[in-house]
This record gives sequence, C-alpha cells and structure tokens, in this order.
Amino acid sequence: MKRLLFLFLMLDFLAAAQDFHYSQLDQSLTLINPATTSTFSGFERITLQHRNQWLGAGTQFMTSMGMAEFSIGKIARKKSAYSGVGVYFMNDVGGDSKFSIKTGGVTASGVLPIARSHTISAGIHAAFSNRSADFSRISFMNQWNGSTFDPTINSGENNGISSFSHLDAGVGIAYGFNKENENTLSSNEMSFQGGFSVQHLNKPKLRYNSLVDDRLYMKFCFHANVRYGLSPESNLELSAAQFIQGSHYETIAGVFYRLKTKNASRVTSLMSNQYFVFGTYFRSVGTVIPTVYFDLGAFSIGVSYDYEFGQLSSMYKQSVEVSLKFNSGKKSIFSSSKLH
Repeated sequence: MKRLLFLFLMLDFLAAAQDFHYSQLDQSLTLINPATTSTFSGFERITLQHRNQWLGAGTQFMTSMGMAEFSIGKIARKKSAYSGVGVYFMNDVGGDSKFSIKTGGVTASGVLPIARSHTISAGIHAAFSNRSADFSRISFMNQWNGSTFDPTINSGENNGISSFSHLDAGVGIAYGFNKENENTLSSNEMSFQGGFSVQHLNKPKLRYNSLVDDRLYMKFCFHANVRYGLSPESNLELSAAQFIQGSHYETIAGVFYRLKTKNASRVTSLMSNQYFVFGTYFRSVGTVIPTVYFDLGAFSIGVSYDYEFGQLSSMYKQSVEVSLKFNSGKKSIFSSSKLH
C-alpha cells in the first residue's frame, strides 16, 4: 500500500518530465518534424491546439500551443522550390507541483520538387524552454503521519532548483507526393507524406535539483500519412507515427473517412472545398481516440476524446483535445499569389 501511495504521489512529476504529445497527430506535425513546415496546400496557416489530459484526476494536466506558418517563394500551381518558416509558443503545465514547460521556437524548411508531383524537404528547429515547478506542493513518503500526509513535516528532500531554462534543437526530412498539391482527390488518386525527424538533438540538461544534471534523451520519429480517393466526394485517410526516446516507445495510428460537404466557389477564389472528417486514432499504450474534424475551407475545427484501456485506466480514463486552424489556401495574405 505504501508503494502504491508513493507511486501515485510521484506520478505527476514523472509524467511531467516526459515530452508533451497531442493525439491529433496531423494537426501538430510541424512540431514533430520541421521539414513539414509550410508543406500544406496554401500559403499561410495559423494553428491553435489545446489538450486537457486525464479528466477527473483531481489535478490538471494541460497543454496549449499556437503556431503560425508562412511560405516564402511559393508560386501558385508552379512546381518550384520555396521555403517555409514557422513561429510557435507552447505551454505545458500539470500536476500538484504545477510543473510547467514554456517553449518558444522557430522552424524553417526548404522544399524542392524532384519530379512531377514529388517533393523532398529538409527542416531545422530551434527553441528556448523554461521549466519550473513548486516542489513545496509535493508530498513525500516520509511526510505520512499514519493517517494523512502532513506538509509541515520536513521531507528532507533537496529541491533547491525550482526553475531553469535551456536551448533545444531538432532536424527533419520529408517526402511528399500530391498530384495537384491540394486536398481534393478524384477516384483512385492518392497523396502521401512521410518523414523522419530527431528532436532534442543537443540533449539539453535538466537540472531538477542541485545535485544531478539529467539530460533529455534524443527523440526519433518516423511518420506517414496516406490519402486515397474513393470517389470525387470522399476519400480514406491513414496516419501513423512511431516515437523512440530512450527506452520509451510509442506508436500512434489513425484511420479517417473524409466526406466532401460543399464544393469550392466558382465565383470567388477565396472559398475552398469543405469536408466532414471522422475516424479514430489508436495509441500503443492502450488508448482509443475518436476524432471529428469540420473542415470549413479556410477554417478547420477538430475535437478528439481519449479513452484509456492501458495501465493508467484504473486511475485516469479520459482526455479531451481541441484544434482550430486557419489556412489562407486560395490567396496569400502577403502577396498577389492565388490558387485559381
């Protein structure tokens, strides 16, 4: 029983020390692989994403992210090389100690056509992170007085460092195939994007106390996304990613059905096709994640619900995630370039 109590109390610290992750993999792909910066159909994109993890756990685990991506030199309907730049801010906070990771960073990519409808890209990522916690809020096993945890009892733990900062870096490569570089697929047509990335390339030091400097393991990721046109009005989408970080392995995969609900406007170039997308992601640790997207052309809204079946299911079962995206897919905000 004592071991169970100790593990329960320390869980928020151990969980917070891991990398954050989103369930809606395809909405935060640029954070995973910088080579995918601005490889979407369109010119500029703004993404907001928020995750409330483990509802009903008695404490809060939340991750929020905002990102803006810009294309430099992208020319409508022309297969020429261009660059992408992304700027983002992320805040991850959770547990009784209010363990917080605040990160601001930039991503940059270079996209090069190699054949008709085929592109390769490479990208880099640089960020500045601050990690902080209030260790006085954590209870330790030696503060158990026989009936409850007493915060007035000296824990004897040396937790002198409550805040520290570090630089972070990552690299990635990606390959894409898309006949028209847009979301619309006719019957039997296919699009594909896949890549490989390395995060925490510099293995930042994590100074959680004054005695030990741990290093953040490099994180390797393989990812792929395939869309196949079932008809002019619908297509099937498959996504998958494999993460490897030290001894930690995690796989996430998803299958989705995309149904066109409204065609692009023939009068104005500012209205794109609209879709209703539904399906589910699966995480290898034992999680099923039903997800729906409302793609309204320039705006896209996504909602997902994690349900745990794995080892954590006895204490935590549900998480909710919401994404909001604006994509200037038909006309560039900063130039006269248009997709006709």
